[in-house]
Amino acid sequence: MITIEKLQEFGVDTKEGLTRCMNMEAFYFKMIKMGLSDNHFDSLGDSIAAGNIEEAFEAAHALKGVIGNLALTPIYEPLAEMTEMLRAKKEADYATMYKPIKEMRDKLLAMC
Repeated sequence: MITIEKLQEFGVDTKEGLTRCMNMEAFYFKMIKMGLSDNHFDSLGDSIAAGNIEEAFEAAHALKGVIGNLALTPIYEPLAEMTEMLRAKKEADYATMYKPIKEMRDKLLAMC
């Protein structure tokens, strides 16, 4: 079960997230579950695997907004870095960058 304490253990900025959700804990948890279930996670992975930088950027950019609004810092920070690299169309091993993002997402989603 998801709790504020467990989120804090993962490095989530729960104070910021709760503030954005009007300090309503149940609403915040609901929004986290919805955000972590966002289909853009799968789209990002698929686009990276296919080498489609434009689609990967679109998915990463959409996720960056959702995850940022929820203050899910351990996912947001590497996702933001990836988004900017994709925006600039930099050569990188995006699959390796995506792996810890997806792993953290899966861990947090399992708590929901």
